[in-house]
Amino acid sequence: MQMSCARKAVALAILLLVVGCTGDQNPLVATGPLEDLERIPQDAAAFVPAQDIAVPESEEHRLRNLTAYWYGPWEQTEPEVCTPEEFSWAAASFRNQPVFGPNLLEISHAALEAVIGNAQLDLYPSRAQRAISVRNSSLRALASMDPFFRDFHQAGEGYPFDYNQNSAVWAGTPLFVSHASQDGRFVAVESPYTCGWIDERDIAYVDDEFVATYRSKELAAVVTDRTAIGNGESGFLFEGRVGMLLPVEAETEPETALLAPVADERRRASITRVVLAAGDATRAPLPFTGGQLAALINEIVGQPYGWGGLGGYRDCSSTLLDVLLPFGLPLPRNSGEQAAAGKRVDMKQLTAAEKEERILAEAAPFRTLLNLPGHVMLYLGAYEGAPVAFHTIWGLRTESANGSNPGRHVIGKSVITSLSPGEDLEALSRTRGALVSRIDSFTLVGEQSEL
Repeated sequence: MQMSCARKAVALAILLLVVGCTGDQNPLVATGPLEDLERIPQDAAAFVPAQDIAVPESEEHRLRNLTAYWYGPWEQTEPEVCTPEEFSWAAASFRNQPVFGPNLLEISHAALEAVIGNAQLDLYPSRAQRAISVRNSSLRALASMDPFFRDFHQAGEGYPFDYNQNSAVWAGTPLFVSHASQDGRFVAVESPYTCGWIDERDIAYVDDEFVATYRSKELAAVVTDRTAIGNGESGFLFEGRVGMLLPVEAETEPETALLAPVADERRRASITRVVLAAGDATRAPLPFTGGQLAALINEIVGQPYGWGGLGGYRDCSSTLLDVLLPFGLPLPRNSGEQAAAGKRVDMKQLTAAEKEERILAEAAPFRTLLNLPGHVMLYLGAYEGAPVAFHTIWGLRTESANGSNPGRHVIGKSVITSLSPGEDLEALSRTRGALVSRIDSFTLVGEQSEL
């Protein structure tokens, strides 16, 4: 016998009531206040130790490191990081599981293959040229600006996780060009910290004369984020970003004159003079002090999260790369590789409480990376007896009472928190929500690893 419409309605109402009473309704995405962000000062200067912070590497050593790292792409004659296998991983990844566009719809096989084919990977590498970025740009996994998302209905997927986005690259970054796309719009490049496809309109090719002139000057670090950089001839050129390095022409109070690259109509690089307020740039490497580093951190605190530099914003690893580079402490781009960029101390077997105790006892404030799979934080010191860290984070894992309905509580910006932000959230995942439980090591930057 078929159930009547009335009985169906009653049954459905009872089912919804039961489901509602189980507490299993955890939203895919949630926002709202966090106790950490209300309790802990969002000012890195509040954590600067009374005694100055020491870094074992001398300023002379850090200067050599910085110069070799920054101009490394111009010393190359062939790809070093971007092997054919490295460049082909994205194509294999996108073929293995569905990818979606910004309209939430799955990208067709034909459209995906057209993008992959544009890379001409069967001919890679086909060039060996030196170049420099002339605008703030993006390095893409494939030769396309099209975003490739995973299923928006899955926790932690969709915006901003465009898996076609490798990294932002600031203007003035030396590059090695190894290949070109079939349509001629993109070129494959290696930067000092990663590789990818960049729009050729955002670069200029350099010759020996340009390189000699550019490298003859000391480098300066931009220390004011999103400051306008331009000159009287061409007007605005690009935004200055923390993590950007440009040669110094002269320092005359109250101004600092820097050299910036520009491209002519044939994409050849030339040098133009730009002037910044004296406080917007300083010679690199900066003296490694808590006050100097806190000032750079405060330029970024509160800024939105950007996966892989999407939209010119930063993710966890690019944030730490940008704040430590001006001090002559260059890092790789990936958080997993950053964990090996110094003296690494393993903590896999420790409890959460033991990890906090060891960090407080052995980690150096402002130069210790706290490492966990897929994330990295910078240890700042203690607040109310517990360790705190600066990091750029998208969100915390949440779930319903019975462990189902995974979701994210979105923070979505650069913040200063304890090692367990979100403990005040009822829906915080019991197995994956607490960051401290996932920290597996810390890395003392500026010291040689003993592992």
